[in-house]
Amino acid sequence: MLDSENKDIDAFRKLTNADAYKIQNIKIFIKTLDVYQERMNLIGKSTRNKIWNRHILDSAQISDYLHKEKSNNMTIDVGSGAGFPGLILSILGRKDIILCEKSKKKSTFLRAVSQELKLKIKIFEGRIEDYDGKNVKTIISRAFSPLKNFLVKVKHLICYDTVLVLHKGERYVQEIEEAKNSFSFNYKCYKSLTSRDSRVLKIKNVEAPYARN
Repeated sequence: MLDSENKDIDAFRKLTNADAYKIQNIKIFIKTLDVYQERMNLIGKSTRNKIWNRHILDSAQISDYLHKEKSNNMTIDVGSGAGFPGLILSILGRKDIILCEKSKKKSTFLRAVSQELKLKIKIFEGRIEDYDGKNVKTIISRAFSPLKNFLVKVKHLICYDTVLVLHKGERYVQEIEEAKNSFSFNYKCYKSLTSRDSRVLKIKNVEAPYARN
């Protein structure tokens, strides 16, 4: 293992208080990802050497902004891809995660990891527009689509107390302004731990056409 990776793991451990068991499970996840990466494009090749910071910590940092876990209240990760952020949150202990991924190949990878690590997680293979599950209290996503388009896709899941926690890049201000033209919502922006140009966007009180009651 590279010294730089060891340093990233140490930094991750300090920032998240992850114990040795969780760190080991993340390492297993990464090994499985490397195997599948040879057959499909799960992450950008240029980001592999910084996976602990660029992907793992980036996923874990949203933990403090989510609803507290309660019976029958679910958190859905839209466009899970390689499992960021939802699968990482599950490895770190959350038991309310649903992964939504339309790609059959990527869904196969997600199932393989979840079975190997015996995670309490659900996987929905399909478009988020076709997901009709109940009790979704938190919606999360990372690099899925611009905010306005995202709200259109998930509006059928939104109710009065739904919280959205989204990773956003340097265009986050423009995305908020564009979304405000079609939706009413309250939001807060938090600085990312992994990129000075990125933000974690927490959205509440979304008013949208046909939002469920």
